[in-house]
Amino acid sequence: MLIQLKEAKLSDLLSIYLIQKAAFKPLFLRYHDGETSPYLQSFEKLNAKFSASNTTYYLIMTAQKIVGFLKLTVEQGHTTKLSSIALLPSYENRGIGRQAMTLIERLVQTDTLRLNTILQEPKLVHFYHSLGYSATGRFQSPSSAICFVSFTKKIAAK
Repeated sequence: MLIQLKEAKLSDLLSIYLIQKAAFKPLFLRYHDGETSPYLQSFEKLNAKFSASNTTYYLIMTAQKIVGFLKLTVEQGHTTKLSSIALLPSYENRGIGRQAMTLIERLVQTDTLRLNTILQEPKLVHFYHSLGYSATGRFQSPSSAICFVSFTKKIAAK
């Protein structure tokens, strides 16, 4: 299944919000992380993040249908943080996430891409390792037993 990325507009925000709810609900139900779970994020807070000058959302599209999104935040220096990647659950395990990561790495204007994922989710950890990301550290969620692992990857200079 081929995908394309399209920069999101404010008019796409409701779609992003609904995808975020669907994609992160299983993790919230598993870990009950009331502090950091995107599942609990309000529409107003999402709107504020969407409007930040250093943040860009990209829609993951297949056959003209929005099936997910990525959120990139340019940080100081030469680093971009992949703050979120989310797919509708019915589109998981089809290679869409891998394609989206490959495409986003071509769009990033910095030389390093950084992200965090849940250490207790071996499928997610393996996914990022398989894409060439290196684990750089761990930190605990303030409100739950979740441990996050940080990953970075040097990407081709622009």
